[in-house]
Amino acid sequence: MGGAPRRVPALRGVVRALRRAGCDTVFGCPGATLAPLYAALDGPGITHLAVRHAESAPHMAIGWSRVRGRAALAAVPAGTGAARVLPALGVALADAVPLVCVVGTGPPAGPGTGPDLVRLARPLVKWAVRVEQPARLAWAFREALWTAREGSAGPVLIELPAAVASATVPADGPGDRQHAPPGPPRPPAPPAHPPLPAHPEIAGWLADGAETYLVGADAAAYAAAGGGRLRAVATAAGPPGWEVPTALGVRAALDAAGPAGADGAEVVALLGDPHGFPALAGELALAAHRGAPLVLLMPPDRAGLPPEPGPAGPGEDASFTDPVKLVAAYGCAGRTADGPGELRSALAWARKEAVSTRRPVLVRARYATAPAAGGPPRTARQ
Repeated sequence: MGGAPRRVPALRGVVRALRRAGCDTVFGCPGATLAPLYAALDGPGITHLAVRHAESAPHMAIGWSRVRGRAALAAVPAGTGAARVLPALGVALADAVPLVCVVGTGPPAGPGTGPDLVRLARPLVKWAVRVEQPARLAWAFREALWTAREGSAGPVLIELPAAVASATVPADGPGDRQHAPPGPPRPPAPPAHPPLPAHPEIAGWLADGAETYLVGADAAAYAAAGGGRLRAVATAAGPPGWEVPTALGVRAALDAAGPAGADGAEVVALLGDPHGFPALAGELALAAHRGAPLVLLMPPDRAGLPPEPGPAGPGEDASFTDPVKLVAAYGCAGRTADGPGELRSALAWARKEAVSTRRPVLVRARYATAPAAGGPPRTARQ
């Protein structure tokens, strides 16, 4: 018998590909252009974790991927703010993290409506594609997931027009199984600013307890100093404040793994830039709302120092935000340590406080360590 062929949503194949890849969490900002994608993902097996800032979504996905060992999905709406995902793509490329970043776009509205992310992202990703035909949508996501994982892992960018995402395709359409080349392996990118040496005594304090996942540009150094009892899950430096959303992604991955993954495991974010910390501090509200126990540590030489005494005497630099007061504004606790003894007790307190309150807890070590023999003193901005 004749009749029109049965049609199904174009995103049905996308959801199937994500589930087969084990991608059970999507990190993203709500937006009208992404409404078809979120509607398709609104079912059993896939969780949507909404973020407050576009730049936070891929950083959370990076943390999730480093723990789960799978390709992660981040989705943000287009616009001038969408360009803020580019630093996270650079982090994923440097750390070899399989990440698929989807940018939802609306109908063209003339020049000046937003940057060409596909062109801008190409130096930072393994593959960047703008899907313009509904029949190619499922193929594009399968290619993205495969390309992100194979060879030297890394990020992929997909630009997804809302009209394409909401379209339908024939139910018996052909499947395109040919894979795009993932690109040649590449050496790790050198950090823009070499991390400071780890403090062995702090690494020892962190290693003396439950399994601990470290996030931060200094994480690998602290993990090595901890004698293998610490796990560095995100080490490439990103924009100011990147450690907080990445740590939240790590925490989400541990919690999703169930008791075997979350029981007793701790997440410690080593904050590298105290003056950039407020940039993404809004994610503290999300962490507090979701009940995510995190320890945020500003180590010595990273936590900012009181200014030198002047005519008016010593005091805090009023031009910078007090991080302890900032976390208190989001309903979280924090302490400042002015010496190693205070820091050790503050860390012990923070680890218990994070578990009991199910919220992030900040410890700020506001002191400089002794310089190495014959070397210059270490300061917060070296």
